[in-house]
Amino acid sequence: MHTYLAALLTYLVQTLGGNLGWAILALSLGIRVALLPLTIRLSRRMLRNQKIALTLQPEIEEIKKRFEKKPERILGEMQKVYKKHSYSPFDLPAMLGSFVQLPVFGIMYRVIKDAVVNGGPFLWMRSLASPDTWLTLAILALTGASAYFMPSATASAKSTLIFIQVLITGFIVWKLAAGLGLYWAASSTVGLGQNLWLRWRVQQESMSA
Repeated sequence: MHTYLAALLTYLVQTLGGNLGWAILALSLGIRVALLPLTIRLSRRMLRNQKIALTLQPEIEEIKKRFEKKPERILGEMQKVYKKHSYSPFDLPAMLGSFVQLPVFGIMYRVIKDAVVNGGPFLWMRSLASPDTWLTLAILALTGASAYFMPSATASAKSTLIFIQVLITGFIVWKLAAGLGLYWAASSTVGLGQNLWLRWRVQQESMSA
C-alpha cells in the first residue's frame, strides 16, 4: 500500500503542475474522505452507546444503593441490565474499527515524510520540510473547533476536552515538517466537517423524537 500511495502522490504532483503542497492536500483529503463511512459509522455507534449509558445511569445507581452491603453482587446485576438493553461499556467493534485506521495513517505519514525531504515552498511556507508556525496554529484551531462541536461532549467536559486535545496536538505538530502538517490539517478539516454533520443529525433526531 505504501508503494501505491507513493505512486499516487507522484501522479498528483505531476497533474498539479509539480506542486507538492497541493498534491499532499489532495491525497490527504481523498484518503480521509474515503474513510468517512467508517468513521461516521463508528461515531454514531459511540453516540448510541453513550445515549444508552445515560438512560441506564439511574438504574445503575439504584443497583449500587440496593447492594451497597453486598458489593460482590453489583457487577452481576449491572451485567443483567446491560444485557437487557444490548449495551456494552466496552464496545469491541468500535475499538477495533478505530485501530483499523491507524495503519492507513501510518503509511500516509511515511509517504509524505519521504516526499518532503527536499522541501520546497508552498503558499506562505518557505519549505515543506521545516515546521511552520502559522500552519501549526491553524491545526490547533481546527482541533479545538472539532472538539467543541463533538456531539458526544457534554457542556461540563467540553472545556477539558478542548484543552487536552489542543495540548496533545500542539505537542506533536509544533516540530512537524510543514508537509506532514498539511496532512494533519486536511484530516482535521474533514474531522471538523464530520462532527458538524453528526451534531446536526443528533439535533434532528432529538427534534423528531
